[in-house]
Amino acid sequence: MRHLDLFALVLACLLTLTACGGETAEGTVDPENPPPYPPFTSKNATLQCVDGLYIALPMEYSGLLYLDSAFPDAGESWKPLISVFEKNSYEAAMEDFGGGGGFLFGLLVMDQAAFEQHISAGSPGIEVFATDGERYYAYTFPTDVQFYRPGLSGSNLLDHPDWETWERLCEIGPLVREDFLTRNNLQSFDVQDFLNQQADGEDYLCVRYYPYFVQDGDTHDYYQLLLRQPATQGEGGLWAVEQWLDEYGTPSLYFPDSGKPAAEYYAELQEQCNVGEHPELLTPLGAADAFVKEYFGHKTYDISFETAREINQDYMEQNQRLQEMVSAVMFDKDIDQRELLECAGNASADNWGVLDRNLYGSDWFAPLMEALAEAAVGEDQQWRDTMVYQCLLSTWHSKKDFHTPLETILQTQKEVDPDAFAAATAPKEPGRSPDRH
Repeated sequence: MRHLDLFALVLACLLTLTACGGETAEGTVDPENPPPYPPFTSKNATLQCVDGLYIALPMEYSGLLYLDSAFPDAGESWKPLISVFEKNSYEAAMEDFGGGGGFLFGLLVMDQAAFEQHISAGSPGIEVFATDGERYYAYTFPTDVQFYRPGLSGSNLLDHPDWETWERLCEIGPLVREDFLTRNNLQSFDVQDFLNQQADGEDYLCVRYYPYFVQDGDTHDYYQLLLRQPATQGEGGLWAVEQWLDEYGTPSLYFPDSGKPAAEYYAELQEQCNVGEHPELLTPLGAADAFVKEYFGHKTYDISFETAREINQDYMEQNQRLQEMVSAVMFDKDIDQRELLECAGNASADNWGVLDRNLYGSDWFAPLMEALAEAAVGEDQQWRDTMVYQCLLSTWHSKKDFHTPLETILQTQKEVDPDAFAAATAPKEPGRSPDRH
């Protein structure tokens, strides 16, 4: 099973943890005249040295801030450097609740293994922005408003006389982050570039996993597992899932939660495979099965998996498009009739199966049939007939009774324009697509 929930919990605790020994500074600030930064200089900022790194904070705001750089429970792999709070909120929340208020931003450092787990978890409130070639540096921030005054909540906080100052304090973090990067000679790091590189599927082997096959034999809904040989290439090299895509194409990177960088972990695992251990990892299907059992905790059969020539991008995109369209119909949103017909007409049996499972218990079927009936007659009648007819064919073996309402719609279309209907429903030559205008 995954350990990411625990990882996220530790992150949340570290972001709000304040140990005894945090420091405060005295001073005042005129909200109408904010200090002149960036860049920070010795004249307008104070320096904090933490773990051999320098963090500059604007001197003019020092009396309003509570700084914490003492994290006794942090390990070397994942180490907060500083957490910055609005002093009044921090002290009031500490008195009333024992903590949990005033957090503005923080900085932390992580090694390769921790960085990989962060990428896997997609932890909120944290942004990796720099590296020194070995470690990664992250900017942490609250995911909700941390401004606190006793007895006030919601919109009442906006009327408090300190709210304007709070908003100014919220602008400090990005400036401190940029100063930290340049002051410590770090390299800028763009996580998206890293994700794009990892998501390059050209040299992946794709395995489809049917998560509901054991439950009810369903093969409409499948995940696409992308595997590589991370250590030895070719015969004898182990296979590993490096990312997976759900039925809507949402990508999830995977790194083993071993406390080691993935490259080191797989190198050691390859050595074990070389002496006959873990034979299941020497085939893509065996590695996919091992991943699913560990990551999802699912029971599987051999036929829960099959290899594919390539990622089925159309399947994922059409699943998303169909669900969005049907949801719009359910909530009476304005939709374009041609877009509705094209979406329904191009959906496959797999797409309808995914929709039916994920909207199980929702009243989506009747509104969709009504919307299709309203869109069935109009300009480009042959094309409209084609879309409804293709929808009928793709739902022919569905558990829902698509036949009755769709055949009624088709009968209406036939009466409106028999020639167009005959052309739309005539058998097509192999390899030819239906005419579309």
